[in-house]
Amino acid sequence: MLTKNISFAYNEALELIIAMGMVACEEQMEEVAKEYKFELDPLATDFHQEAREQLSPHALRELEFFFKYNFLHKALDFGFYLSICDCPKIQSAEEWIAELDQIPADKIMAGMVYGVYHDKMDELLQGRDWEYWKEVQRDLPALIELVKATEPHPEVAGAFEPLLECLTHPLEAKHRYMQVIRQFYQDAYKPWAKRIKDLSEASALHYGDSFKEEPETFIRETNKSEPALYDLPTIFHISFLSQVSNHLIYSNNGQHAWVIFGIHNDRVFGPDADREKVELFFKALSDKRRMDFVSLLRVQPRYGAELAAELGITPAAVNYHANFLFFLDLLEMKRSDHRMYYHLKTERLRELLALTSKVLLDE
Repeated sequence: MLTKNISFAYNEALELIIAMGMVACEEQMEEVAKEYKFELDPLATDFHQEAREQLSPHALRELEFFFKYNFLHKALDFGFYLSICDCPKIQSAEEWIAELDQIPADKIMAGMVYGVYHDKMDELLQGRDWEYWKEVQRDLPALIELVKATEPHPEVAGAFEPLLECLTHPLEAKHRYMQVIRQFYQDAYKPWAKRIKDLSEASALHYGDSFKEEPETFIRETNKSEPALYDLPTIFHISFLSQVSNHLIYSNNGQHAWVIFGIHNDRVFGPDADREKVELFFKALSDKRRMDFVSLLRVQPRYGAELAAELGITPAAVNYHANFLFFLDLLEMKRSDHRMYYHLKTERLRELLALTSKVLLDE
């Protein structure tokens, strides 16, 4: 089933929108890389610097309006991701931009709302079911009232006023996002397009071959997921600019999915990285919240909102701490009842403890 459902490719449309988010959140991305002891590819750093030099101050402000909120929590930009991921085929950046121009602004606005509130949807919908969400996302006045009544999580609190601005003036918002996307593509992305494509496509072949050799092992060890998760057609977009990423996005109709998969995932998630992880292992367990995270999962698997509530932290903070544990191969994700649950890999924890002993005691 895995080899039938999963394929590896490069989707330029996705890479463009990833690039915009990376440039807007460059400082956050650098902080995360530093925390995880991961060195960004010099070419990626060069791209970020050149992109900022090519864009006018106004274009940078518009870029940050739509993209700069929290590196680990999608917000207004999720409307753009959905517009790409709803298409089951690979698109060039220019094809997607032309298609985006034809999509009604209201549909993109609904995607923006979901991006900001995806981990507070029960509160946003005021206890109503998902059928109501299907209805209300086509009714902007009603959607505005729901947003006004619901505070977003603190890490994306800065997106609240821009979101209301977009919802209140959807046609103006469309004019603005179309302009900044076109300008970013033409001035910042297009000069780099071939280099990014060549690097990503070469890596797609590499990961595709690795996957074919041992599909289940690849999904568990490098994708950090349960193979049963991929019960529908899924394309792994190999992303140079993401560097390290394992982000699953389902289409609105639930018929297919995309995974944003970092070009350097095997440096961090693969088995070859084990010996470099002892320092990160100590760093992970030196934080009380991550210790509590592990303790909770030792008892039973939990989904993100549960962990956030029990640890007294935000969902983005859950993602942040989970990434430490993912990098150490201590977690895996499994889907149950339409939710994604974190599972602790207790055998891996024992292996890391043994590896730590070996490194420190030379045993």
